[in-house]
Amino acid sequence: MPETITIDVPRRGIGSDLTEALAAHGLHAEIIERGDTCEVRVRWADDERERLVAGAVHAIEAYLSDRMLPLVVQRANGGAVVRPPAE
Repeated sequence: MPETITIDVPRRGIGSDLTEALAAHGLHAEIIERGDTCEVRVRWADDERERLVAGAVHAIEAYLSDRMLPLVVQRANGGAVVRPPAE
């Protein structure tokens, strides 16, 4: 069984946003609600390619940000594309 961690969050709205942010970094997250509490269970994405793409996209975004380049990274065709932002 893959290693999993649990993160307590104050409400579902934050959990939903957090699952999307984690997915962008090659992580799989699911929201577990128990009455008034909410937690997010996190593990590495099953697909190694997905983890590789997420890591590369994150590194490219950091590179572009550090250099203040007017470009964005977009996932495409199982990889990524660096392009100017949409107008």
